[in-house]
Amino acid sequence: LRCSARGPPEPVRLLWLRDGTPQNRLGDPLGQSPSTLWVPGLNRSSSFACEAHNERGVATSRSATVT
Repeated sequence: LRCSARGPPEPVRLLWLRDGTPQNRLGDPLGQSPSTLWVPGLNRSSSFACEAHNERGVATSRSATVT
């Protein structure tokens, strides 16, 4: 799954969510935009979304369900 976001203001950090649970921290390399989340070995349907954070607030993507 891929997520990309831009400001202003920069920097924009990304947080990946799986079924509403964070999969990374904003300071992790995965939190840099653009970001790709790999989900190998998925054994049940899960919903994924991406949150973009900057000084102005948070924007959340539409969710995608992977089966």
